[in-house]
Amino acid sequence: MQIWILNGGFVDSFYPQGGLNAASYDLRADLDRKLFEDPIPFYRDIAVKTGGPVLELGCGTGRIAAAIHEAGIAIEGLDLSDAMLTKARTKYPDMVWHKGDMCDFDLGRRFALIIIPFRGFQEITDGEDQKRCLMTASDHLLPGGMLVLDLIDPDLQYCLPEGDPESVELPLFPMPEGVGAQDSRLRITAMERTSDPLTQRFEEHWRFEEIDPSGKVLRCEDCWHHMRWVHRSEMRLMLEISGFISVSEFSDFKGSPPRYAANQVWMAKRPD
Repeated sequence: MQIWILNGGFVDSFYPQGGLNAASYDLRADLDRKLFEDPIPFYRDIAVKTGGPVLELGCGTGRIAAAIHEAGIAIEGLDLSDAMLTKARTKYPDMVWHKGDMCDFDLGRRFALIIIPFRGFQEITDGEDQKRCLMTASDHLLPGGMLVLDLIDPDLQYCLPEGDPESVELPLFPMPEGVGAQDSRLRITAMERTSDPLTQRFEEHWRFEEIDPSGKVLRCEDCWHHMRWVHRSEMRLMLEISGFISVSEFSDFKGSPPRYAANQVWMAKRPD
């Protein structure tokens, strides 16, 4: 089973306030950074080169925005999830956070760089809404400003109508502070995935369980994550339709050429 440990922050139904999912997000993101390429240095370095200001769409708990802020670059974050924004505001109270839909927002100012990291663009499950997001981002860029985002390039064997019934259990995590007993552990299982090739949407079922030292389940939460995969040719066309120029694509955060079933890393400019 191909595991995509995905960025949250777009739909409150997947990250309910007070749930184990939102509480454990940073733990899973740290695991993702150990298993796969760490995107934080990439986005931080681009922000430093532009000099800011920067806007992060789908900012989640604020991990990437905080790294950019610590590098001395002005940055603001926007997210739709109350649960994720609560964590961001608690952890980084001196930063600016906005609640909003990345497809339809108006902050009344423009930025030198807009980023949509950690596959957040795929949280938009309608192709027309994805185009609206790109156009709205363009409206918030300074002339010559840059949009940078990353996606998963879909491995099509996992996008068939029958989906993927296999489940994968992640390593046990310590319970996030304030949401369970101190001696409990958190078990997270990626359950079945269903796919709709017609709309390019997929739904992942995730289970979160608090277990005591004897293995007894004290608390169980099931969440369903709705996302949309985007093909490379489609993404390039959407960027061009949205008015972006100098569109570049890579397969990783080191600038490697495009490669099937790897990352899609996109960089594009608003015209001067």
